[in-house]
Amino acid sequence: MEIIKVGLKENSHNIYIGYNILKNIPSYIKENNLGNLGLIITSRKVYSLYRDLIKRTFKANSYKIICVPNGEEAKSKKWLFEVIAKIIKLDTWNRKVFVICLGGGTVGDLGGFVASIYKRGIPYIQVPTTLLSQIDASIGGKTAIDLKEAKNILGTFYQPKAIFIDPSFIRTLPKRKFKEGMAEAIKYGVIKKRKFFYFLRDNYKKITALSPDYLLKLIYLCARQKAHIVKKDEKEKKGIRTILNFGHTFAHAVETFTRYKKLSHGEAVALGMVYAAQLSLLLGKCARQDLEQIKNIIKLYGLPSKIAFDHTTLCRAMSYDKKFISGRIRMVLLRKIGEVEVVEGISFKIIRKSMEKFAAVH
Repeated sequence: MEIIKVGLKENSHNIYIGYNILKNIPSYIKENNLGNLGLIITSRKVYSLYRDLIKRTFKANSYKIICVPNGEEAKSKKWLFEVIAKIIKLDTWNRKVFVICLGGGTVGDLGGFVASIYKRGIPYIQVPTTLLSQIDASIGGKTAIDLKEAKNILGTFYQPKAIFIDPSFIRTLPKRKFKEGMAEAIKYGVIKKRKFFYFLRDNYKKITALSPDYLLKLIYLCARQKAHIVKKDEKEKKGIRTILNFGHTFAHAVETFTRYKKLSHGEAVALGMVYAAQLSLLLGKCARQDLEQIKNIIKLYGLPSKIAFDHTTLCRAMSYDKKFISGRIRMVLLRKIGEVEVVEGISFKIIRKSMEKFAAVH
């Protein structure tokens, strides 16, 4: 088992990575006195796949299961209040409740948000089951739900007590979901680790074949990198953590534009990285070779690099993004593979022009 420490001034915690480590969670909870009633928030799909494992690991007298819809539908006002209503019914005077988020990124976002606002904060643990959530979404303490106007527009920073990552879950992921996670893995190579970028490129056959050693290495390297960045800038106030948003401004706009139905988050991020690299080229920040390398590795993993869209509507969706301030936007742009920069004060006029060009090219 690998252990990564997320060292923060407050709320430091560990990431535990290894095969078949769910059995360690009940003893961890007891040793750290997190509570006597665990509320396991999971998706219907995960519960249907792992019902026996969940019931065997988490005994009925100490844990209650709350199933939510699969995908982005769970991150809604409706399910936020439904989950809270269920918790209130279970939370009696002699119980100390805590939350276990067992599922993909949407479960982690919803469950973490619930934990952060219920009684002004109760403990929670992340048990991510998708590649995307294991290498990115579960780490860093960002929680949120969506509104129809924008993705993740209601949210908090609230750190988990621990993160348990078991690569075994990846074996039951649909291919599309695995590709979704690979978009975030590629992002780490682009923003910080050039060597990792080429590791992904050169070993794509072993990685897509889910070779245990390569999968474990991929997850460990990504998780360690994110933990390192979060440690330096937990609440994105120094601009260091902002580099993790590479490709996400466009991605969130696309997801809002398509009502979270046409594309997965990872597919939107893949498109967002191509757009960000093209904008970087337009502004003279990077070389065309870097843009082409990003497009090539995205295609290598079967992710989209183009989409038909109405740039006017997409610009409107982008204007709701959290990084859009007073008519000017902050974006992460590419300098070269392994190096990006945060650029503030990009005018909406330039964004519109770049979107027109992106739409025309594609």
